[in-house]
Amino acid sequence: MMRPLFDSHAHYHDSHFYDPALGIGRDELLSRLFAEEICGVVNVGTDLDDSRAAAELAERFEPMYAAAGIYPSSCPLRDDSSSVRETLEKLETLLKHPKIIAIGEIGLDFHYDTVPKPVQRIWFEAQLELAERVGLPVIIHSRDAHGLTAEILKNHPGVRGVLHSYSGSAETAAELTRFGWFFSFSGVVTFQNAKKLASVVPTIPDDRLLIETDAPYLTPVPFRGRINHSGYLRYTAEQIAQLRHTDPDTVADLTRRNAEALFGISVKTS
Repeated sequence: MMRPLFDSHAHYHDSHFYDPALGIGRDELLSRLFAEEICGVVNVGTDLDDSRAAAELAERFEPMYAAAGIYPSSCPLRDDSSSVRETLEKLETLLKHPKIIAIGEIGLDFHYDTVPKPVQRIWFEAQLELAERVGLPVIIHSRDAHGLTAEILKNHPGVRGVLHSYSGSAETAAELTRFGWFFSFSGVVTFQNAKKLASVVPTIPDDRLLIETDAPYLTPVPFRGRINHSGYLRYTAEQIAQLRHTDPDTVADLTRRNAEALFGISVKTS
């Protein structure tokens, strides 16, 4: 059996985990995973209410942690200073929850037009400033916005964190590595059309690599079409090991230690 894996990004409070197609109750699934093959999960929020739900679920499982933040598509359309300040005050209060270890997921998503780009940027930068003030790492979402995301991150050198389900270039990764950023890879690395991503994975330094499911989304081959969960994380680890010319146990150990270093936690592996 592979060494225990740390899933650095999931959404187990998502409604998909109540779908009968899952074939097992969510809590029973998590109990089995934590007993057998998963040593930790970061349950990630996307707005204030969603983040509270992520933290409440994390309270029930010792190996589960939570992150709280305002996702690009969840940004309030109001971007006046009083609206931003009021929301971030509530977020800062939520961050005091003992199971919340990061701010996220936050960032930019230019794939959809639901929130104007300038509004997304205001909320993104405000949360980076909050992260620097409270000393928590951030979990970054970036879609069709890699250049601007990198520019903004470089303008906040006091912030540390991870670009989740990374899909940018090796050049951008190398640049951000110099600023201490981590890079997490999901089941997308197993997709046949992920040739560019496959060339990026081997370039990430050992001490900057993380893995994730983004459950219930981004299910890896050979289970595409199913609801994703951490039980499928080993397929991502195996593909990353192949791309990096190493073995899955090495990937498991590296990524667990990196999660501990980034999030400031100590993970039990037995």
